[in-house]
Amino acid sequence: MVQLEKFDIVLNNSEEAYFAGQEISGKVVIETSEPKKVNEILLELKGRARTYWTKDRGKSRKHCSHSEPYFLEQFNTSYTHKFTVTKDGKEKERILPAGKHEVPFSYTLPKSLPSSFEGEFGHIRYTCKAICERPWDFDIVCRKAFTVIGIEDINADPKLNEPLNVSDSNHTVALCCRSAGSVSGEIAVAKVGYTPGEIIAISYSVTNNSSRSRSICLRLVQNTTYKAKTFAGHEQVKSVTRVVQKIDKGEVSSHNGTEWLSEDIIIPSLAPRLGKCKIIYVTYAIELEIESTVTVKCPIVIGSIAQLSQLIAHNRTSGSRENGSFSGISNDASTGSTTNGATSNGHTNVTKKSSIMKESPPREEPNDSGVQVRITDESGQIVDDDAMSTEMNALLSARKRVRMPSSILSELYPSMPSPYYRESFFGPVDLTDEKEIAQFGNSNFSPKYPFYTD
Repeated sequence: MVQLEKFDIVLNNSEEAYFAGQEISGKVVIETSEPKKVNEILLELKGRARTYWTKDRGKSRKHCSHSEPYFLEQFNTSYTHKFTVTKDGKEKERILPAGKHEVPFSYTLPKSLPSSFEGEFGHIRYTCKAICERPWDFDIVCRKAFTVIGIEDINADPKLNEPLNVSDSNHTVALCCRSAGSVSGEIAVAKVGYTPGEIIAISYSVTNNSSRSRSICLRLVQNTTYKAKTFAGHEQVKSVTRVVQKIDKGEVSSHNGTEWLSEDIIIPSLAPRLGKCKIIYVTYAIELEIESTVTVKCPIVIGSIAQLSQLIAHNRTSGSRENGSFSGISNDASTGSTTNGATSNGHTNVTKKSSIMKESPPREEPNDSGVQVRITDESGQIVDDDAMSTEMNALLSARKRVRMPSSILSELYPSMPSPYYRESFFGPVDLTDEKEIAQFGNSNFSPKYPFYTD
């Protein structure tokens, strides 16, 4: 059986994350220690949403699934054509010489794509696949998944920058007429629209007129709705709620209440709303749960393009400070997680800055694509590679972040700072559930989502 020492897809964007409408470019890399017979090197780029689950009813089982294709582009790179040789003066064959081969490619993504998303009963996934087609033998396949960020612009809807107040109780009558025993809660947020890394400033109050104490907690939840069809064409719907963060706030004693209290929740790396997808819907909410009685739900929207006016104000006011912050934006969006994706508390660990970090003007570093990037650590400081030892470079490599400019963002908002990216809060997924067989490429994949401030 013919073997390849290396068969890989290398994208020019080191973050492997692209906004819808942006050009994706890279190269297929092949290394072989001896000549190989290869007919063609093919390339396939695909994007689609897919939902799937099984319903069990006694001894019967129904399979529910649906898909929504976005694009499927297949290319023949024609790279092997220049290695065509004639055998016995008649038959032609293509022999790939020993050594390293690089086959460049580029493709402009459609502008109407939804963001990458990985869920329990479905996903929105974008992949690039290279195929080494061989005569009278099985094809060799390399597959790479990459992230697409849909255009979900917080600036496009003024209502997302307005405050919201939500209240609820275990009685449906007016507040002044409630009888003894009622429990009520109220939540207020300064605005509705956010992007990952921002702080949700929450105000809340609880009134407990019942006969016993009630524990209270705040939660950030993700609600996902999947749509699919049975073999007979009947539509099925499945909803899932995942707790992103939970903060216990103690108890409110009987016949008592609280003043307005405040709490901050940092939004981790979460998928923005999927406005362009018709079979997967994602919404978010801040919930105030009062034990066994009332859950007050305050809907919020997570987008992919941050509020420009706040970013500009942040840059102006924090340019000379080591750890600049502004209302609604976090310096460090990392959160700890426990089982089921919930955090045990609402605090964020602050990484102590190393002595080799220093304030300096952004240092531009060239890469293979000609795009200028800036590298910072998790505290937002510029990383000076010249000042690092080899050991320190290795130690900090996992904490470096690359701010990757986007032509789409520059077109929409020329003054918008370039984002950096973090892997999904919910971690990687296994790609081997796909029916397609790939001998090369990573089997795990985690989408990345944009952060705009350090």
